[in-house]
Amino acid sequence: MRGGSNFYYPDATVDCHFDDSEPYFTQTPIIIVEVLSRPTRRTDETIKLMSYINIPSLREYVLIQQDFVDIQVIRRSEGWLPKHYFLGDEITFESIGLTLPVEDIYHRVQNDDMAEFLSNKAEAGQYAEHE
Repeated sequence: MRGGSNFYYPDATVDCHFDDSEPYFTQTPIIIVEVLSRPTRRTDETIKLMSYINIPSLREYVLIQQDFVDIQVIRRSEGWLPKHYFLGDEITFESIGLTLPVEDIYHRVQNDDMAEFLSNKAEAGQYAEHE
């Protein structure tokens, strides 16, 4: 992925005009997804953000926290203003026509937020069984 004069390798990208002759490079992504960690968070939220939103084809930039549950979606259609999604929310990725619950995105992630959510969900299920 090229952002200005820099090249980046996002965690996930969708490009509807993929060129097989350039399998490791795209100039026309419609959605870019980055999974954030402590060492990469600052770069992904600043330098890459500024590079990516200047790509004419890009419609959504998605930042997924791995240490806690928070998904930030930044959309061209909303003036590049961030919108946050948490457990219990559903996200529609407009650029690819996909709606998912946040829980499904974090399904196999082990962090404190997910552990608490799954514990509460199990307790609620047990409570419902006894009624």
